[in-house]
Amino acid sequence: MTERFKNNILQSTISATLFVGTGIVILAPQVSLIRKVSEYSVHIMLGMLLFSMLSMVFGKSKIMFAGLACTAALCVFLKNASHTALKHSEANEESKLNVAHINLGNFTYDFESIEELLLDEKIDVVSLQEYTPYWDDLFGEHFKLLFPYSKSELRIDIYGLAIYSRLPFIASETFMCDGVPNMNVTVKKENATFQVISSYLTPALDNQSLTVAAKQLGMIAEKVNDSTEPLIALGEYNMVYWTKEIRSFRAKTNLQNSRRDLVEGNFRVPYDHIFFSNVLECTQFKELKDQSQNYIGIMGTYQMKKEETSSPAYESELSLADQ
Repeated sequence: MTERFKNNILQSTISATLFVGTGIVILAPQVSLIRKVSEYSVHIMLGMLLFSMLSMVFGKSKIMFAGLACTAALCVFLKNASHTALKHSEANEESKLNVAHINLGNFTYDFESIEELLLDEKIDVVSLQEYTPYWDDLFGEHFKLLFPYSKSELRIDIYGLAIYSRLPFIASETFMCDGVPNMNVTVKKENATFQVISSYLTPALDNQSLTVAAKQLGMIAEKVNDSTEPLIALGEYNMVYWTKEIRSFRAKTNLQNSRRDLVEGNFRVPYDHIFFSNVLECTQFKELKDQSQNYIGIMGTYQMKKEETSSPAYESELSLADQ
């Protein structure tokens, strides 16, 4: 009887710990250590599932059910923060824009592989971040022949950025937030106009830098909400997409997340994102790697949503009803 009592106490204690830990990970209060742990929510979810299975093997039913409940809570939480569709949209005949985001800080100076990669993926607009005078000299005229339209903000720190495009800019601007540049360009492809905002948020290392990053997100949100064009916001946001700040940003702007999961990235913690407006659909999203399989960025394909038309049968029913 005593052993059973001790076993129940132990299982109840471990179960309560799992529930509390999961709640802390989901809520992620403004504590640097907890925020850092929360970045690994996907890993924690999978570890929780494995722990639940092991508990079942050893006959610890309370721990197993608690672990499964926590796994389910994390799964729902992460899915709500990602692209909610089970698969990306099917391609239609509407205009499509291929965009890429590359952080040159991830790059190993194999310049030719960038060109080949962008050509293979038929990229229309590419955002280059951590863009320094060195990279501007390295790209030179040859790269500009591939992407004849460009706008850059050269910096010697991590905040330099550039946008290169095959399509002419209808409009372009650089807007600053606490000295950090963000780029906003509009391009036209075929019969559709697209707006692209490229941003590099201040890394949220402490409460002060998190406040600056949140202020940047607020300014980007204003630009998004002022736009009347189909819009894509991309860049190095330096926080995972399930943080409270990103979820609040998406709620304010009604932007959709291109990422459905982390499987393609081998569960790498994602700090770079592409968000898109509701009038667009994402038909492809993937991570970009150089010839040595080093991660360098992300790309996505976006198309205008096809206008829904009434079926002939439905129109006939309406006609009969009017009679």
